[in-house]
Amino acid sequence: MSLMNKQTGIWIDLRNAYIIQLPAAIHGNEDVDVIHLTSEIEETAATGGTRSKTPWGPQGGDVKRTAQERRHHEEKHFFEAVIDKIRPNTAELVIFGPSEAKHGLANAVGEHKDFRPEIAGVQTADQMTQHQMVAWVRAFFNHPAPRQLPKRS
Repeated sequence: MSLMNKQTGIWIDLRNAYIIQLPAAIHGNEDVDVIHLTSEIEETAATGGTRSKTPWGPQGGDVKRTAQERRHHEEKHFFEAVIDKIRPNTAELVIFGPSEAKHGLANAVGEHKDFRPEIAGVQTADQMTQHQMVAWVRAFFNHPAPRQLPKRS
């Protein structure tokens, strides 16, 4: 059995990422791995700024640009932390969530030369509980949960 055979789903927004890795065997009794990562991305953008010395000049350009660059750097760092958790054993990947972060993560995965899982989908999804995320990923990959027989007394 090869290491790179897992199907992975990632629910992501700019605050959290939940990585759901399904067991390699479709009907195996292994548990689903769920990893939760939180980001260091600042929620608030810098407001205000400086006024230009000319009457109709630009206002606050340097402050906004610096805040945007910092946020972009923080997002990239968060995406790389997520990718590090799924490398190298993910063969198929679905990314889902409520924000645009899912597209940023998909782009970050696509930029890797040494790690190329098949991105099976990038889809919009609402806030979910962890159990709902696991069920969503199982349904996406058509990977039924192992059935347990009721215990007899």
